[in-house]
Amino acid sequence: MTLLLLVLPMMRFTSNSSAAKQPQKLLSLALLGAVMFGAVSTPAAVALPHPSQPLIAQLKQAQAAKAKTRLPQMVMRRVKQDLVQRFELRSRDLKVVSFSRETWGDSCLGLAQPNERCAMATVEGWRVEMTNGKENWVYRTDLKAQVIRIETQDPSALPPQVVDRLFETIAQQTRVPASSLRVLESKAATFDGCMGIYEPGRACTRIAISGWKVIVAGDRQQWVYHVSEDASRIAQNATASGSRGEVFTSFIPEGNEPPAPIGENVVFRLSVSGGLTGSVTDTYLTADGTLYSQTRGPNSPTSGPKVMKRLSQQQLSQFQQVLEQQRVPNMNGLRFFTSAAFADYPTSTVQAMGSTFEYIDIDKEGLPQALQALIQAWEKL
Repeated sequence: MTLLLLVLPMMRFTSNSSAAKQPQKLLSLALLGAVMFGAVSTPAAVALPHPSQPLIAQLKQAQAAKAKTRLPQMVMRRVKQDLVQRFELRSRDLKVVSFSRETWGDSCLGLAQPNERCAMATVEGWRVEMTNGKENWVYRTDLKAQVIRIETQDPSALPPQVVDRLFETIAQQTRVPASSLRVLESKAATFDGCMGIYEPGRACTRIAISGWKVIVAGDRQQWVYHVSEDASRIAQNATASGSRGEVFTSFIPEGNEPPAPIGENVVFRLSVSGGLTGSVTDTYLTADGTLYSQTRGPNSPTSGPKVMKRLSQQQLSQFQQVLEQQRVPNMNGLRFFTSAAFADYPTSTVQAMGSTFEYIDIDKEGLPQALQALIQAWEKL
């Protein structure tokens, strides 16, 4: 409109000129200019978009969610530091396997120690799983890792530094490369001053040494070792070591139902179970030299004990001497099986000198030397 008002006077001023002859053309130009100017001179009429409040809230929520799915570097560093100090590991070997944001119900992050007092409070934090490629560890922390707790580990799990020292010892004693060794099983144990190794006539200090019984394999044979908690004391259980070939050594599972205990007057009992019939045959030797046999089964009544043989006092003494010489207590809690154990092949359970162990006789040459000698002496009776 402004342009139109400016143009109209001009039209009056030039009415006497030659341009007056073309008023229609000027009027057309004026109107066109007014339209064009009006189209670009009213910016207030164009509404620019503004971010709405719900959109801002959504962006903030997305940023918060992203922060929750990213493990802070500070938390990772402090967890690594604890692993390095606790297990003497190298920081560069440690990697994060997984992590998750968690909420703990107390100041101890749900991992209170015996007699430890924990404040009841909601604690936001992290659950982090770390690995060095060989073993994994799970930690709990608060948001800034000012409180760090390692989750209770399997008491049978061996710390890496213990494994390293054990392998070094085995390599020195057997000349088998440490790189070829591997732990088959380990079990938490408490030893006396002799590290739980029985020797005839030897007195052992009655102290409690925490540690592990460890079964190690390498170079097609196996060894059993007793190791203290800090690996400062390592003793080979030579009696139970030496399985080879198809025979593998393992611990008798704790869930297995133990055989009925033998009486004080029983020197030795051999129970053969399994097979197709499911029956159990017990053969046992009493302190007076009598050899008994008894069979029991699921589908037949238990027969009374039958006297098989009466040993002379010399025969009885010689067999008892074999039990001592072969150090039978050192095989307690172990089993010496082959794959035949999974095909219903009969299992032999020995009870003597307060000990219980199992074996399969399908590959006697693969059994430890002490067990072979014991079986041979028993069969001669």
